[in-house]
Amino acid sequence: MSGDQASYVTLDVFASERFKGNPLAIVKTGDHKLSQQQKQQIAKEFNFSETVFLHPSDHDGRPRVDIFTPVNEMEFAGHPIIGTGHLLFRELLANDASESTNLTITTKAGPVAISHDPTSQVVSAGVPHNIHIHQQEATLSRILPAQATLTAAADLHGVRDASPVVSMVKGVTYALVDLTERTDLFSGLVPGPSPELELDDGWTPSFTGVMYYQLLETRSEGDITVWELRVRMIAINLEDPACGSGGCSLGAYIALANSQKGRKHRLYISQGSEMGRQSHIIVEVTLNEEKDAVQRIDLAGQAAFVSEGKIYVD
Repeated sequence: MSGDQASYVTLDVFASERFKGNPLAIVKTGDHKLSQQQKQQIAKEFNFSETVFLHPSDHDGRPRVDIFTPVNEMEFAGHPIIGTGHLLFRELLANDASESTNLTITTKAGPVAISHDPTSQVVSAGVPHNIHIHQQEATLSRILPAQATLTAAADLHGVRDASPVVSMVKGVTYALVDLTERTDLFSGLVPGPSPELELDDGWTPSFTGVMYYQLLETRSEGDITVWELRVRMIAINLEDPACGSGGCSLGAYIALANSQKGRKHRLYISQGSEMGRQSHIIVEVTLNEEKDAVQRIDLAGQAAFVSEGKIYVD
């Protein structure tokens, strides 16, 4: 068989070992000029939640990425940026002349600054955001049709009648359901459809998912309030092993709801263990001086390289 080939790498993001975390494929386009249809077909072939197409640096020296799910292109997603950062920094470290620990990646959502900590092997990214808490909360009547375990429960004691609905950016929205007091329900969650949420004017259409969470611990480290949580994200009849945008939405809400504790909040999020894909996500939220809006969100995590090879692109 002959034909044009492009190099690819797969990684498990938000994990320090292979076969955990959230899988990601990165196709290095090189000199190939791939059409939208070709990129969509390749993403469908990998069938991961996202596939990245990494283009050579433009005139500004910044690598450029396109992010595709098996069915559509996305302007931005968290775990593809973290995974791409790990690949770029690995290639930089392979060059003895380079000691850079900071880069900027160009995405459809704009430039994204990333950094690498060689000691902890963590890549961090400043996340584009437009945090919006919707006026209408998600009542149980909207959550129950999306979760069979809650529908079948003998009682819902300890579950709030309504949960906050937060958009990280226009087009990405989560209901945040606190199951801290109901470990039995949290453990028994199953994949289900996306919830039908009532969003404020100007915020539709949007992807909608449910972030179920349990607060495990909170403490102070200097001027930072630290939160440790377990989460599960369910939407479109699937469960996500590691959801960066959901973690950022949850972090923004927790920081704003607890602004009296200070401007800086760090979340250590555990996700995916129920699927056998244990993931660890770090989200840092900084509020503005007035502590009534989100100034900055940083997403961070490790990644494990799984495979490398060639894919036909002709």
